Amino acid sequence: MKLSQECILLQTELKKFAQQVLADKVDELEKSCNFPFENVKRLAEMGILGAVIPETYGGAALDTIGFVVVLEELSKVCASTAFIVASHNAFFAYPILKFGTEDQHKKYLPKAASGEKIGGYAVRKTGELNIQESNGKYCVNGKNPFVLNAAANGPIIVEIPEPQSHDSTLYLIDEDTTGCKFSKRSKTIGLKSAGIGEYLFENCCPSPTNIIGQSKQGQKAIHAMQDYARVLLGAISLGIAQGATEAAVKYAKERVQFQQPIINFGMVREQVAEMSVNIAAARHLVYEAALRIDRAEDSRSAAAMAKLFAGQSATAITTAAIQIYGGYGYIKDYPAERFFRDAQMINVICSTPDEDKELIVKGIV
Repeated sequence: MKLSQECILLQTELKKFAQQVLADKVDELEKSCNFPFENVKRLAEMGILGAVIPETYGGAALDTIGFVVVLEELSKVCASTAFIVASHNAFFAYPILKFGTEDQHKKYLPKAASGEKIGGYAVRKTGELNIQESNGKYCVNGKNPFVLNAAANGPIIVEIPEPQSHDSTLYLIDEDTTGCKFSKRSKTIGLKSAGIGEYLFENCCPSPTNIIGQSKQGQKAIHAMQDYARVLLGAISLGIAQGATEAAVKYAKERVQFQQPIINFGMVREQVAEMSVNIAAARHLVYEAALRIDRAEDSRSAAAMAKLFAGQSATAITTAAIQIYGGYGYIKDYPAERFFRDAQMINVICSTPDEDKELIVKGIV
């Protein structure tokens, strides 16, 4: 599809930022596994951190296609930074904006846009939590080792399942809430500087005023949040695939064997062609899903297709990139193995490929 002039300008700006700022820091961040506060601060100053947040609250009010372009450019260089921005918007700002109260909008969205607060999300599937109800109030004990943006130590959204029900309730939990605290960074195989970590809950009793949406009707908000997140994660997979391809082509032009660059070898050229075709197809699916959201059309199946295909393509393309690098592809001094590990992580966050396939089938039958 043809991007608008505004999107092209945004793409140019973010590409410049990624090359001039992120490229010099990505290896250091990968080794230290530190949360990139400086990167996030710079993106907040550019208005990108508050991508989905309306201008009235200090955000950029980007449409989905514009946000997709942003994430694609960031993740070509540093998928961890792109994932932080996507998580902050899709799993924190978006549900507050769409389902929160006006008081919640005023309390959280301006600080989320400015970067004063970086929001997180506790992924329910990995939670080891004991939830007890007393007089209509819940208290949570246990731990969750997979909280997105945990290392930012900001407010988080927690999904609390309703006893004897298939539904749940979404709660906002502030960073200073008694009984809730960041414990440690999780040792993930990829997205090492994205701040994924563990939270401990010790008699944490969130206030009913911090419910997002309706009590015991959290699935509506969760499904909307996940549909939006799938498109953004598809964009990150797309950027990872593009970054890996560009790095592999550059290496193939420089690597000489038998008195010629290996880019001249038929097998390498075939791999590059297949990588490029998969990227083009993934971009079409991701952009189409983004446009459906912007047109307020049903986007569930399209979002699942975008995340599924882009994720599978990123996994295949980063594997092919390692093969082009040969033995060097397995050495941390080269970017191929980082792209590969980051692609594996994005592929299973929010939903697994099997879950995406089930959503696609439900949209057909």
